[in-house]
Amino acid sequence: MRPFTRSSAYRLLSLLLCACLAAGLLPVYGEEAEPPEDTVPAEKQVLLYLAEPLPDNQPYAMDHRKYVRDIAVPLLSGERGHLIRKTTQVATWLFPVSYAQGTPALRLSLEGIRQPTSISVNGVLLSADQPVAVPLKEVAELRVANEQQRGMIRLTFTNLPVIQIKNDGNIYKDVDDPCTVTVFDPDYLAHGLEAPLTVYDGVVSRRGGSSARFADKHPYNFSLMKDGQKWDQPLLGLRKDSDWLLDSAYIDRSRMRNRVLMDVWHEIYRLPWDQTLSGATRGVYVELFVGTHYRGLYVLGEKQDRRQLGLAKPGGKWNSSFFRTGETGSNSASPAGFVSLGKYRPGKEDPQKWYNIELRYPKGSGVDYAAHWNDFYEFTRLVVQGTPEEFAAEITRYADLENLALYWLFANAADMTDNMRKNMSFARLDDQDPRFNRYQLIPWDMDASLGRLYSSRRSKDRQLISNRLFDRLLAENPQDFRGTAYTLWQKLREGPLSADGIMKHFENYFSIISESGADRREMEKFPTFTSYVTAQNSYKLNFEAELKYIREYTERRIAWMDGMVEEQCGRQ
Repeated sequence: MRPFTRSSAYRLLSLLLCACLAAGLLPVYGEEAEPPEDTVPAEKQVLLYLAEPLPDNQPYAMDHRKYVRDIAVPLLSGERGHLIRKTTQVATWLFPVSYAQGTPALRLSLEGIRQPTSISVNGVLLSADQPVAVPLKEVAELRVANEQQRGMIRLTFTNLPVIQIKNDGNIYKDVDDPCTVTVFDPDYLAHGLEAPLTVYDGVVSRRGGSSARFADKHPYNFSLMKDGQKWDQPLLGLRKDSDWLLDSAYIDRSRMRNRVLMDVWHEIYRLPWDQTLSGATRGVYVELFVGTHYRGLYVLGEKQDRRQLGLAKPGGKWNSSFFRTGETGSNSASPAGFVSLGKYRPGKEDPQKWYNIELRYPKGSGVDYAAHWNDFYEFTRLVVQGTPEEFAAEITRYADLENLALYWLFANAADMTDNMRKNMSFARLDDQDPRFNRYQLIPWDMDASLGRLYSSRRSKDRQLISNRLFDRLLAENPQDFRGTAYTLWQKLREGPLSADGIMKHFENYFSIISESGADRREMEKFPTFTSYVTAQNSYKLNFEAELKYIREYTERRIAWMDGMVEEQCGRQ
């Protein structure tokens, strides 16, 4: 007797499911319907039929017929999928599917094979009237034969959005190259679209600093265009905009750290001038193709810009500013992180830059750059050179101490080693209105966090994340900064900044990624990573192992935070 294998179980489950569906015994949940609260949702499946009957469909046999890798090109409901992998023996095709109108039922046809005699999926013969159910996250083995040839094709499915960018050549850093952007939105009905597939004109460029050096998995910027102008459109349920980013998170062994911490920041903070905004960006996991090449798992994200920060357009009532710190720089010329002032004031060499700080908004003709830089320079000078008396008297003119206390706690709880000199954003709505004239500090680019350095190597469990601004706030304690931080921590450590509060976001995103099998495809496409810093900084991608490490690290980190906050801020 044959052993009862996993594939046998799937075949039996498929037959039972199809029988129940045909008899109307099982509901099909669409966009509007929800399963009863007391039931566990079934694993998502795809139903496969033949597009045309094959009356004499015979079982596939391993016989004398010639094995051909590219025996046919599969089409499902008339659509060709994306070729994502090809070995010496088999080709794997990816098909995006939507559950917006219930379980997808797809009809298979084949290009390139004449008079097939055998078509089966996972050992079950396909027909035009009886479906074979394939679990969404599983790879289906499509076996095909005719009188002379036989071969196997792998079919895999995703319910993640799929984006394809096509251009005429290479994509370069900071060079906008014309392209087309094709977006498959599986939740198109909920997003007000008539069909899941939309094609846009656009321009694309490579983005990032150190991440732009990676050879295979580049991050990208793209803009939607119409009639030669940028064109605002909402994508995948995100805001209406023309400018978008595609984040590869290549240094991050989980591919989730930045996305998770953006969500956590949004939980704990709101901009004082707009209680709907935190400065954190939203993002959606997608599978990306550049040309015909599969590039794996990415995050389509909103940009941290004027809109995301709720800042005013030029020439209106408010006079808004937005600065971001870039590279860490040298200690002798690094205002980022309040290390030094350097030898020259802002605007001497570039009106938008001052060493490793950039005025990202406003910019362009007609902007009074000196007016926007002056206060930020004085803020930096106060921290770097001000006496204790000056610091105590003037710091609240430039900075919101509660916002700074929150950022310090957040950065330390999340072990954000790369966010105290670089990857910091400072935003201010107005330089005159006393309600909104203080800079708000907001994080950006948090891949190096929760137990990993920017090189992907492990960070220390017990290290204080700080810079000169926070060193002075803790040491000199203007307006009881330490007391504010202590009170905030007692509240946050039981909620958003607890280990469970942070891990719930990882678990949610991983369930989305793994449900479609995108985690497996990412590990197959990018099984290892070697840092541009040194070949010693390398890793083998393993999502479940990394999530286990993040959980253990975060639990240790939060326990350390309790003692550290008590030591630094506790009332004696």
